[in-house]
Amino acid sequence: MRRPPFDLWQLLCVRAIAEYGSIHGAARFLNTRQSAVSRSLHNLEERLNVTLFIRSPAGTTTTTFGREFVCWTQAVLDNVAGMNARAQRTGKGENGQISVGIQTCVLPGRFSAFTAEFRTTHPDIVFRYSEGTGKRLLHRLQRGQIDFAVVTRRNLAPALRVTPLWSDRIVAALPVSHTLADQRKISWPDLRHDIFLIGRDNAGQDFEELIQRKLGETGIRPKIRRHDIGSNRIVALVQNNEGIALLPASWLPLIRDRHGHDVKIIEIRDAGGSSHLEFGIIWRPDNENPCARSLARYIEACRP
Repeated sequence: MRRPPFDLWQLLCVRAIAEYGSIHGAARFLNTRQSAVSRSLHNLEERLNVTLFIRSPAGTTTTTFGREFVCWTQAVLDNVAGMNARAQRTGKGENGQISVGIQTCVLPGRFSAFTAEFRTTHPDIVFRYSEGTGKRLLHRLQRGQIDFAVVTRRNLAPALRVTPLWSDRIVAALPVSHTLADQRKISWPDLRHDIFLIGRDNAGQDFEELIQRKLGETGIRPKIRRHDIGSNRIVALVQNNEGIALLPASWLPLIRDRHGHDVKIIEIRDAGGSSHLEFGIIWRPDNENPCARSLARYIEACRP
């Protein structure tokens, strides 16, 4: 790339000369020698092959092209000042982007509510969201492709930082034709003859472990059917009488809007009470994104 025909110092000299009407006044404003300003202007005019100022004992006057060049100079210097201010804010974590991966079973609005205060105090930080299975999101996080992952807190690498976010109660989704559909509460042994439909994401794995544990305690081998779809899509199979499914209670408004007349939601309880999914936000402590570090500090401050 060829060297630019001028540099920022020369533009500063041009603006100062135009503002103060003389090379002497410009030198005083720039806190430098008059000869330095004069030499800078001479080099610029020689390189551009134009005359920007007419010199006289009374000072300097801009030429016709000089007036146009001064306006252009002001625009360039304003842009440079804005770029510098933006860079400073970016370096402080006040401006930029944060990428967040959200596990398929998590409603995006829930995390957005969690960050509402942070987004209010950092209006120039843009959040970019993506979704996927917990395993895939953790892989992307470790490779530096996303800044944070909101997933169930299970099987996490020790090098990752995690802060608990919320605990979601687990309920069962049954077809309305199910023999237990009229019950308000059921127990795990009540479901021993049912087929449990499981999705491919971390929530599905958590549900499967929970089913194995709860029914295994009573000596029952559960019937589990796995599908290569997200847990949030399993309800459509329940609606078609292919089996039953476990759901986080936070999905209930969405489920009722889509399947309210075809699916029955029932709480499962045992001697230990209700079962829950534990969610957290995960990040790498060596993340070099200043905005991500700002959010990490905010998250740590919110830790109970």
